[in-house]
Amino acid sequence: MAVGERSIHIERPPDEVFAFVGDAANNPRWRSNAVRTEWLDDGPMRVGRVGRQTSHVLGRDWGVEAELVEWDPPRLVAWRTVQGPIDVRSRFRVEPDGTGSRLTIGAEGGFTGPLGPLLTRRGFTP
Repeated sequence: MAVGERSIHIERPPDEVFAFVGDAANNPRWRSNAVRTEWLDDGPMRVGRVGRQTSHVLGRDWGVEAELVEWDPPRLVAWRTVQGPIDVRSRFRVEPDGTGSRLTIGAEGGFTGPLGPLLTRRGFTP
């Protein structure tokens, strides 16, 4: 299993940052490996909501379904995969930071299957 965390200062208020990063539909606009994201149901953001994301990693597209497991606006959102070749839990935390916000992205997990450890070492980034 791989573990990673990164933080960045964003010169926007925390509620604006959270509104953007908390909606997985925006992932292709700001996450370099996200190709496509869609919700599998209609309705409000809530724990238990499921979406599908395709990411381009290690030269190919990988699809997963993930469930929203924490939803605490405007501070924290977390997902865990429920289907696909990757078993990962990821979280985004937004905190006030001076005149803007600190966005911290964390993830732990990796690829599954016999080649999982090798693929995880080569392609894991939060």
